[in-house]
Formats: sequence, C-alpha cells, structure tokens
Amino acid sequence: MKRIVFILIFFALGFGATAQWEHLQSGDLLFIRDASGMGSAVQQTTGLYTHVALVERCGDSLYIIDAMPMLGVTRRPITTFKPLYSNIEAYRMSAPFDTAAVMARAHNFLGQPYDRAFTHDNGALYCSELIYECYLDSLGNHLFETIPMNWRAPDGTIPTYWIEHFKSLNAPIPEGLPGTNPTGLSKSPLLKKQ
Repeated sequence: MKRIVFILIFFALGFGATAQWEHLQSGDLLFIRDASGMGSAVQQTTGLYTHVALVERCGDSLYIIDAMPMLGVTRRPITTFKPLYSNIEAYRMSAPFDTAAVMARAHNFLGQPYDRAFTHDNGALYCSELIYECYLDSLGNHLFETIPMNWRAPDGTIPTYWIEHFKSLNAPIPEGLPGTNPTGLSKSPLLKKQ
C-alpha cells in the first residue's frame, strides 16, 4: 500500500506534471486563476487571471520564470510551480517572435525584486510587467500594449485589500496609469490558448 501511495505522489508532483506539460515550448505563457488573498483582489479589479509566468524549455526539462511577491523574479522547475495552483492555462504567441531574445531578457531580470507599487521603470517587476518587458520586437518596441490600470471593483469601489496594500507602502494607488495585468495580456490578439 505504501508503494502505491509513493507512486501516486511521484506521478502527481514529478513525472505526471512534466508529462502533462510536454507540449510547452520556451516563450509560452501560463495564466493562473487563484481566488485566495491577493488573487481575489486581482480578480475583483481586473478579471479572471491572477498571475502569469513564462515557460522555458531546456531539453526535456521545463522551467518557469515569473515575478512573485515573496520571491521577486525567479526561475524554477515547473514541477515546483504546478502544485501551487490548480487552475493553469497555457497560451502561445501566434505571431513570430525571437524566442532566444525573450529568454535572454527574462534571464537578465532574474533577481529583481517584486514591484509592490505596480509602477514602471522602478527597478522592480510584477508578473505581467515582466512579460511586457521581455517581449520586444527587433527595434525594441513592446509587443504587448499597456492599458490604464484599474484598481476598482465592478461597483466602482476600491477593494479594501488594495487600499491597505498601498497605504502600507505609503504610495498612491496608480489608478489609470499605464500598466498591464494577466487578464489583459491574455486578451492580446498575439496570443492563442493552447
């Protein structure tokens, strides 16, 4: 019985997760739906997806590069990422892009802190900002567009989570400033759901 349990855990956390993601390629994006804590506040104000991560394939190994509040920008095996979330959807660029350049830019951002203020050009990155900064054309123009940032729920109020978050930073809420969010990125005509 113990052997069966061990095998099931092995497949759920290791091989099974890898086999489930065999179709992924470097440059694919994983969009996450997570309704707990910060995720719930993100869903209230921007929509379905609460996080986005970049896929990197090295031979048979898969990694994700993303920006997380407690970690900043990191690269880690997909097998350590998948158990954290139950709702993950993969998207792929439908337009040509330079995969090597995207991955090189992503690697250059490793170690940067998480952008808790959600503003651009401050030496820190939030999840969708990382993706925005990695995907550039050959002239250095961003492939994804920014949109005015929205911190309001459908009823027009700013959720308590965001009020307390920005108060703790002693920073203004960047309502209306140019920015990105996972749901907004997922709607780009450059992406196709896998």
